[in-house]
Amino acid sequence: MGIVVGDCVGHGLQAATVMGQLRSACRALLLQDPSPARTLVALDRFAALLPGASCATVFCGVLDPATGLMRYSSAGHPPAIVVRADGTPELLQHGRSRPLAVRPGQERPEAEATVPPRATLMLYTDGLVERRRQPITAGIARATDAIQQGHHAPVEVLATEIMDRLTPDGGYHDDVALLLYRHPGPLELEFPAESTRLAEVRTALRGWLDRCGLAPAHAYNILVAAGEACANAIEHGHRDNPGGRIRLRAAATAGALRLSVTDSGHWRDRDQPPDPHRGRGLVLMRALMDNISVTPGATGTTVDMQARITP
Repeated sequence: MGIVVGDCVGHGLQAATVMGQLRSACRALLLQDPSPARTLVALDRFAALLPGASCATVFCGVLDPATGLMRYSSAGHPPAIVVRADGTPELLQHGRSRPLAVRPGQERPEAEATVPPRATLMLYTDGLVERRRQPITAGIARATDAIQQGHHAPVEVLATEIMDRLTPDGGYHDDVALLLYRHPGPLELEFPAESTRLAEVRTALRGWLDRCGLAPAHAYNILVAAGEACANAIEHGHRDNPGGRIRLRAAATAGALRLSVTDSGHWRDRDQPPDPHRGRGLVLMRALMDNISVTPGATGTTVDMQARITP
């Protein structure tokens, strides 16, 4: 998975046009060669021919979503920030060299770092951290502190919190780009409402839970609860309309995991008498997870489950 943030000199439409061309070129180069350093060397040659691209800065990383291992190279860009699940920060300051098109053709260094389970990786442009009459290191320290304070929040919420916390008096004076990734990324599955699909769903979820770094007993509880939710969605949500689809989504923060299962059918009406020999799935899910809610709707039912993650 390529993770790239860049920034060129200037503002407005002309700068946006340059960045759009650099972005397209970088994507094409990464598809041809997944080495961040060699990609930036090739991007040097392209930027040297593109008016307005000289001295642009780029952080280019290639991350393995299975292991969290990332190879990266930086063309004069501010260091990426990693905050572990326990709040420990790390700046990715290796693999650094000159901005683009300064000395085209020369080799660039490359470094490696590992994004641990449930850690947060942030890339950004200097507009987020630069302040007048202050060293940029002070701004980077503030950004690191903002991630540490919010690393228990979903990344969508954390992005807004970081922008709000770092907004200077009078607003930002430069364009700001912010990119957040939490390892592993969310698991999103969509599958037919057929019981024969449950085994492959369990396999995919088990692998994702392993990448989250959960204890085996905790992962087992979540697997059982998710299996019950999927089985309920198949049996109850689609008993009258076979052939429907079910969606499963799981996402982790530093200290919690949220999992939702959504069907496209209709469950038994509440005013109908319950079957005394069935209906233990929700009881089991509530026993295994810290919080569970069932939300019926016109187009289906969503089961939301949350579990705390202890160190």
